[in-house]
Amino acid sequence: ESDILGTSCSRIASPILKDRHFVPLAHVPFHRIVPSMNTPAGSSGIKVAFFTGCLIDKIYPNVAQAALDIFSFHGIGVFIPEGQGCCGIPAISSGDAESFERLLIHNIEKYSSAGFDYLVTACATCTSTIKKIWPLMVNTGPDNDLKSKVEKISFKTLDINQFLVSKIGVKAQDEEKILINQDDTTIITYHDPCHLKKSIGVYAEPRILIRSNNAYTFREMPESDWCCGMGGSFNLQYYEISADIGKRKTGNIKTSGAGVVATGCPACMIQISDMLSKANEKIAVKHPIEIYAESLKKK
Repeated sequence: ESDILGTSCSRIASPILKDRHFVPLAHVPFHRIVPSMNTPAGSSGIKVAFFTGCLIDKIYPNVAQAALDIFSFHGIGVFIPEGQGCCGIPAISSGDAESFERLLIHNIEKYSSAGFDYLVTACATCTSTIKKIWPLMVNTGPDNDLKSKVEKISFKTLDINQFLVSKIGVKAQDEEKILINQDDTTIITYHDPCHLKKSIGVYAEPRILIRSNNAYTFREMPESDWCCGMGGSFNLQYYEISADIGKRKTGNIKTSGAGVVATGCPACMIQISDMLSKANEKIAVKHPIEIYAESLKKK
């Protein structure tokens, strides 16, 4: 979760960050909280490999913890290899194919060391990279063994929202019941990350997770699937353009009347937190699985 009180002006830390209100690094990254894990499938009969991703590891370990709480509740076994690496998207986006290949091989070796049914991530960009870019980048190479391993893992990879709805059967609450108690709920809206909706076609599932928690009333914002302006290194190099795009997103969030905005991408969470903070809007930013995990504490 992030709000304007959880951001800090970054120009002192680095001139390139200018006047951003940046969500600070976590005091303890997730890989130090949970260096590794390998638990058997429980009542669900399903075991997942969890790919943490850099931003969730270092800025939003609370999102990773929410994922583990959800897996535990549903009796899902979890494999987290020690020393997993970046998915490689920053490297390949900047043209560094060599570093990308090293990261890919490193992760394939780590995740090929145990059996699991699905590889699950809570980062839209990691999901898109593993499913689409990993196979593409090894498709023309000479290493057939690597190609086979990549294709196998890519095929098993699911966004966590998609996994919980399609494989575990999470359903939304009855809308009529929520409307009856609407005065006691928090209005929440949702931003569609580009890598989640436009790259892999996941957009209904996060909304189902949000609607599973009757402490919230969901309200769609205008232009929910328009880019927030983050774009990875685009935000660093062209911050003024990025911020202009982000201001439009901020306006749409405000129009919804929401006190909370959820999104399934940690990079989008950073950008939206920055934009809301600069606009002095006290609107919390959360991941959909945080909303769903909250509902499980009542059961």
